[in-house]
Amino acid sequence: MSVETVMALVTAAAAVFAILFCAVRKALKEAEALLLALVPVIQALGKVRTAWRQTRRPQEGGVEREEGPRALP
Repeated sequence: MSVETVMALVTAAAAVFAILFCAVRKALKEAEALLLALVPVIQALGKVRTAWRQTRRPQEGGVEREEGPRALP
């Protein structure tokens, strides 16, 4: 291999690496933004679930039920 061929391959490899690096970095930033946007939604769903559980308890009439390993406290 000549020096020119090696230099061309190194330049091409560096360009491919830079393109992949930028693409992965952009994808990770978008994924981070999406996850950060979902945090309030998940918190709100947790509050809705808690409120729903509290409204269901008086209707059960104090009957304790075991539902396996995920029994409600």
